[in-house]
Amino acid sequence: MPKYFRQYLLILLLLAWVKTFGGVTNPDISAIGQVSLAYTDDSASPSPEKPTMGLGEVELVLDAALNPYLRGSFVLSAGEEGFAVEEAYASVVRGLPFGLGLKAGKYRCGFGKINAVHAHAYPFIRTPRIADPAAAGLLPGEESFNEVGLQGSEFIAVTDNFAVTVTVDLLQGNSFHLDTTTADFGWLARVANSFLVGDKAPSEIGISLTQGMNDPFTKTKSFIAGGDLKTKVALSPIVTATLQGEMMYKAAAHSDSLHAISHESRWGFYAFTDVRIANHYNAGILYEQYQSPEDEKRFDRGFKPFVGFNLLEESTILRLSYEYFVTHSGQAVNSVELQFLFSMGPHKAHLF
Repeated sequence: MPKYFRQYLLILLLLAWVKTFGGVTNPDISAIGQVSLAYTDDSASPSPEKPTMGLGEVELVLDAALNPYLRGSFVLSAGEEGFAVEEAYASVVRGLPFGLGLKAGKYRCGFGKINAVHAHAYPFIRTPRIADPAAAGLLPGEESFNEVGLQGSEFIAVTDNFAVTVTVDLLQGNSFHLDTTTADFGWLARVANSFLVGDKAPSEIGISLTQGMNDPFTKTKSFIAGGDLKTKVALSPIVTATLQGEMMYKAAAHSDSLHAISHESRWGFYAFTDVRIANHYNAGILYEQYQSPEDEKRFDRGFKPFVGFNLLEESTILRLSYEYFVTHSGQAVNSVELQFLFSMGPHKAHLF
């Protein structure tokens, strides 16, 4: 029996059972897949200077309103490493005193603008390295800052065109110390100001703060602060431009196997512009740089132009990107990737 076949078969049987025997809370079911063709001259790549083709991560989304006050969501992913529950949470959307919102479960944490967004919703293909814990190492976690937590939020309408959203999360904290299972709680707080510029350009400025335990034995911690800005400008009735940027700063203490303490202090940022034409075409440029996790005195830098085309609407998207990346040691890496993204069901690969 092929590897992971039993897991996929179990998922299909479960979905069939839900559709056949489920009650009034039958979920909306969506599937999102992708095929990519890539080339890189990175010597550290498994296939340098050779084109590669593959089926990336497949995402399955189950989402439903359990009642007028509560929604439930499950995001399941399957890839070469097997099957995983990426997100599973319930959200109270109305009915609590003072308009309070509540979310509990496993979810992508709302630090900044990009971490909470799934990769298929980007206007480009890959997560910026600064927001990838496995690359820049500024955010905790593996592929994203993803935690079991409890979140409270409050939306405050100040004027007709200005509002403030405040969110506070109590986190399990395991993403800060991946090598242990001890639940030493962490926290996350975010304040976002939404407003209109000239009554035509919706904008948002946000500040995010988070802290967690790196080593429960030595009580070493990571503190991460971030600021972000996003605005969307209508250049004509069929042309819009999105501008987005985000900066992160990390101060952390780490302990080795002998419990000797070392300190880390690094920062980085990314910024991109994305121009969309008639909801079918988009093109843009992303730039990022951050202090290298291997040498804080030097920077890793990336420059990425990208284009995209929606065949009919957002259920079928073709994307092409090129990246010129220079490591802290001065090595230049060129990468090209072509992606075909397809989705079925109500949860589309929404336009970002």
